[in-house]
Amino acid sequence: MKSSTDLDSEHGSAIVDLIGFGVLLQIPILMFATFAVSIQQQSFAVESIARHALRAHSLWPVLESTQEVVTAISKDFGINPERVNWTLVCSPNPNCLEPNTVARIEVRYGDLVAYANQRF
Repeated sequence: MKSSTDLDSEHGSAIVDLIGFGVLLQIPILMFATFAVSIQQQSFAVESIARHALRAHSLWPVLESTQEVVTAISKDFGINPERVNWTLVCSPNPNCLEPNTVARIEVRYGDLVAYANQRF
Protein backbone atom coordinates (compact mmCIF):
# COMPACT_ATOMS: atom_id res chain seq x y z
CA MET A 1 0.00 0.00 0.00
CA LYS A 2 1.23 3.48 -0.87
CA SER A 3 0.69 6.48 1.31
CA SER A 4 -0.32 9.87 -0.06
CA THR A 5 2.99 11.36 1.10
CA ASP A 6 5.05 9.05 -1.07
CA LEU A 7 7.57 10.97 -3.22
CA ASP A 8 6.72 8.88 -6.25
CA SER A 9 3.22 10.35 -6.27
CA GLU A 10 4.57 13.67 -7.56
CA HIS A 11 5.44 12.22 -10.92
CA GLY A 12 5.12 14.91 -13.62
CA SER A 13 5.01 17.96 -11.35
CA ALA A 14 8.46 19.21 -12.38
CA ILE A 15 7.15 20.50 -15.69
CA VAL A 16 4.31 22.30 -13.90
CA ASP A 17 6.79 23.88 -11.49
CA LEU A 18 9.08 24.88 -14.35
CA ILE A 19 6.28 26.54 -16.26
CA GLY A 20 4.81 28.17 -13.16
CA PHE A 21 8.05 29.57 -11.80
CA GLY A 22 9.27 30.39 -15.31
CA VAL A 23 6.29 32.64 -15.92
CA LEU A 24 6.52 34.19 -12.47
CA LEU A 25 10.22 35.00 -12.96
CA GLN A 26 9.92 36.13 -16.57
CA ILE A 27 7.39 38.88 -15.87
CA PRO A 28 9.71 40.97 -13.61
CA ILE A 29 12.65 40.35 -15.94
CA LEU A 30 10.64 41.57 -18.93
CA MET A 31 9.42 44.61 -16.98
CA PHE A 32 12.98 45.51 -16.02
CA ALA A 33 14.24 45.00 -19.58
CA THR A 34 11.48 47.20 -20.98
CA PHE A 35 12.29 49.92 -18.45
CA ALA A 36 16.02 49.72 -19.24
CA VAL A 37 15.40 49.93 -22.99
CA SER A 38 13.13 52.95 -22.49
CA ILE A 39 15.77 54.80 -20.44
CA GLN A 40 18.46 53.94 -23.00
CA GLN A 41 16.28 55.23 -25.84
CA GLN A 42 15.67 58.51 -24.03
CA SER A 43 19.37 58.87 -23.24
CA PHE A 44 20.28 58.28 -26.87
CA ALA A 45 17.65 60.81 -27.93
CA VAL A 46 18.97 63.52 -25.59
CA GLU A 47 22.55 62.99 -26.81
CA SER A 48 21.39 63.13 -30.42
CA ILE A 49 19.41 66.32 -29.80
CA ALA A 50 22.46 68.02 -28.27
CA ARG A 51 24.77 66.98 -31.10
CA HIS A 52 22.40 67.95 -33.92
CA ALA A 53 21.30 71.20 -32.30
CA LEU A 54 24.91 72.35 -31.96
CA ARG A 55 25.64 71.40 -35.57
CA ALA A 56 22.57 73.31 -36.73
CA HIS A 57 23.58 76.34 -34.69
CA SER A 58 27.08 76.29 -36.14
CA LEU A 59 25.64 76.27 -39.67
CA TRP A 60 22.98 78.90 -39.05
CA PRO A 61 23.58 80.73 -35.74
CA VAL A 62 20.02 81.85 -35.05
CA LEU A 63 18.45 80.62 -31.81
CA GLU A 64 15.05 80.16 -33.45
CA SER A 65 16.50 77.72 -35.99
CA THR A 66 18.24 75.82 -33.21
CA GLN A 67 14.91 75.58 -31.36
CA GLU A 68 13.29 74.24 -34.53
CA VAL A 69 15.98 71.54 -34.76
CA VAL A 70 15.50 70.60 -31.10
CA THR A 71 11.74 70.37 -31.63
CA ALA A 72 12.04 68.30 -34.82
CA ILE A 73 14.53 65.81 -33.39
CA SER A 74 12.51 65.48 -30.17
CA LYS A 75 9.45 64.57 -32.21
CA ASP A 76 11.48 62.10 -34.29
CA PHE A 77 12.45 60.25 -31.11
CA GLY A 78 8.94 60.41 -29.66
CA ILE A 79 9.87 62.85 -26.91
CA ASN A 80 7.64 65.75 -25.92
CA PRO A 81 9.54 68.85 -27.15
CA GLU A 82 8.01 70.99 -24.39
CA ARG A 83 9.88 68.92 -21.78
CA VAL A 84 13.26 69.40 -23.47
CA ASN A 85 15.26 72.31 -22.06
CA TRP A 86 18.48 73.48 -23.63
CA THR A 87 21.04 76.22 -23.10
CA LEU A 88 23.76 77.37 -25.45
CA VAL A 89 26.88 79.13 -24.17
CA CYS A 90 29.68 80.48 -26.33
CA SER A 91 32.92 81.51 -24.66
CA PRO A 92 35.02 83.58 -24.57
CA ASN A 93 33.12 85.41 -27.31
CA PRO A 94 29.30 85.43 -27.27
CA ASN A 95 29.38 85.28 -31.07
CA CYS A 96 29.75 81.53 -31.59
CA LEU A 97 31.34 81.74 -35.02
CA GLU A 98 34.38 83.78 -34.02
CA PRO A 99 37.75 81.96 -34.19
CA ASN A 100 38.88 80.23 -30.96
CA THR A 101 35.36 80.31 -29.57
CA VAL A 102 33.95 77.21 -27.90
CA ALA A 103 30.22 76.61 -28.19
CA ARG A 104 28.66 74.33 -25.58
CA ILE A 105 25.07 73.17 -25.53
CA GLU A 106 23.38 71.46 -22.61
CA VAL A 107 20.17 69.52 -23.24
CA ARG A 108 17.97 68.32 -20.38
CA TYR A 109 15.04 65.95 -20.47
CA GLY A 110 13.86 65.06 -17.00
CA ASP A 111 16.89 63.68 -15.15
CA LEU A 112 18.84 63.04 -18.35
CA VAL A 113 21.50 65.57 -19.38
CA ALA A 114 23.68 65.64 -22.48
CA TYR A 115 26.42 68.04 -23.53
CA ALA A 116 28.00 68.84 -26.87
CA ASN A 117 31.03 71.07 -27.50
CA GLN A 118 32.45 72.57 -30.66
CA ARG A 119 35.47 74.79 -31.22
CA PHE A 120 35.44 77.32 -34.04
